[in-house]
Amino acid sequence: MIIYTLNFLLTILIGSMIFFMAIVSPSVFATLSTNASSKFLRIIFPRMFLFGFIIAVLSLILSYISDNILNSILLIVVAISFIINRNYLTPKINDFRDKELEGDKKASSSFKYMHLLSVLLFILNFIILVSIVIINYFSYNL
Repeated sequence: MIIYTLNFLLTILIGSMIFFMAIVSPSVFATLSTNASSKFLRIIFPRMFLFGFIIAVLSLILSYISDNILNSILLIVVAISFIINRNYLTPKINDFRDKELEGDKKASSSFKYMHLLSVLLFILNFIILVSIVIINYFSYNL
């Protein structure tokens, strides 16, 4: 029963990540002005990362209860990654973006680097979460 709840939580998180990548981000850039999209994304990104962190921690608790060490380790990585994205990278990205818009060339390269790191952590989390669900499916349904 615990493993099904765990997979349910993880698929909610995976679905929200897909929705954000496929629907929210492209729609924001296609419909809002640069200033409005910047304001919107500065609000939604930290909330999305916090949501991911909360789901990862709840999933970690379930994984720990079910004595699944591999899932627990992977979910610790996911939770830490979400909180790093929220509390460290996002503020830095916003700061470098503001400086870049003011004409600071060095800030432009720092913005690109930090943004790339944030995207890579997001993709890594996605891959880990999908892997956990697949492994759980085959481990408990065969």
